[in-house]
Amino acid sequence: MTRPLFHTDMMTRLADFYPSLCTIKNGTETQDPNTGEITTTWANFAGHVDLPCALAATTGREVKVSDQVYVEADFTLSLASSHPDITEKMRAEVGAIAYDIVLVQTASHGMATHLLLMKVT
Repeated sequence: MTRPLFHTDMMTRLADFYPSLCTIKNGTETQDPNTGEITTTWANFAGHVDLPCALAATTGREVKVSDQVYVEADFTLSLASSHPDITEKMRAEVGAIAYDIVLVQTASHGMATHLLLMKVT
């Protein structure tokens, strides 16, 4: 019988490292039949409301390889648990500020999730 390297209860004891709360939002697009304009409505993603988190500014960067451009992010959001169902099509809201998720990263051992974000303007 193998034992996990970390006990899942350890993350709940790290409250000081995750001082904020975050809500993940899922978008629904609708198209105006008259103008063709697409509008996105954001709603709470079930089971992802008031998640303990830590938001930190990061230096935005852009990586270019051949004809492709990779992630540019202004913030990193660390969630105190694993959330494999969060995608780059969603948004994160911390306080009253919304951020587009540009990259989802799972920390080693699947104990946390890190989101690279761009502030919605």
